[in-house]
Amino acid sequence: MLRIKQLPTFDSVAAGKKAVVSLPLGLRYHTVWLELGNNAVAANTITDLVDDIVVKINGKPQRIATGDQTNQLNGVNGTQFLLSATGVDGQVTRRLHLPIYFAEPWRKSVDEVAALALRANGIESLQIEVGMKAGLAAPLLSGWYEFDYDNRPIGIISKWNRRDFSAVGSSVDISTIDKRDFIEAVHLFPTSDGKFVSDVKLTANGEEIRDRITTVQNAATLLGREMNPDTSATPRYDLVFDYDDPVNGALPTQANGAPIKELTLKLTWNAAAAGTQTAIIKRTGPPE
Repeated sequence: MLRIKQLPTFDSVAAGKKAVVSLPLGLRYHTVWLELGNNAVAANTITDLVDDIVVKINGKPQRIATGDQTNQLNGVNGTQFLLSATGVDGQVTRRLHLPIYFAEPWRKSVDEVAALALRANGIESLQIEVGMKAGLAAPLLSGWYEFDYDNRPIGIISKWNRRDFSAVGSSVDISTIDKRDFIEAVHLFPTSDGKFVSDVKLTANGEEIRDRITTVQNAATLLGREMNPDTSATPRYDLVFDYDDPVNGALPTQANGAPIKELTLKLTWNAAAAGTQTAIIKRTGPPE
């Protein structure tokens, strides 16, 4: 049975500051909810309130994404996993409720839903750091968490690594993705100059894992698996390896205990780019 408790108080909740909360150890965390607001008559969408959200274990980042990126990637699994809101938009009563999922309630197997819930055992600290936007008149930050008990060591977790790649010209071959852990997904956001990934090819040890699959074909594939890909005019490309649901559908990057020799991601944009390509790489493995 899951239990629910209020988060401890964040320190330094102030505009332009990083607010940090330390979570109790010895629990298994399924979801941490952030309650966000600005006690002022002002714009208060997620992009107005929050910059980066960082999950740290023993002081080392395990997940880095903005509040908006976190919400977007939650929503890939279904609209029900997006943030919820109460109150009137732009008013002092507005509150946003943003989940940070460790367990994965979108999995179809009950056992796999809890497979990656974070067991805070055998570690020195578990913290969440929230960067509050500059210029907020009266930022508000609190929350709650869902948990149960499991005394096994921490084990594997889902990690989010954000990277920026050069986006110049019509395409790029990326061969610098770390060959470690299992890769669940690579989420490719529109470039800094407004271009989007129009197709992706991926090879691993010379084997084609994805063969020039367009953003439209990829979105249709994910929709066929009850997922919720971005289908906007300038879409994010969601390269999801475990889209058929089982956790073990992720892409392995080790063979016989050693890193694979080749992993190449070829991106083609809808038009010549001249900016930066941001990607969030979701991995399953031990803490950093």
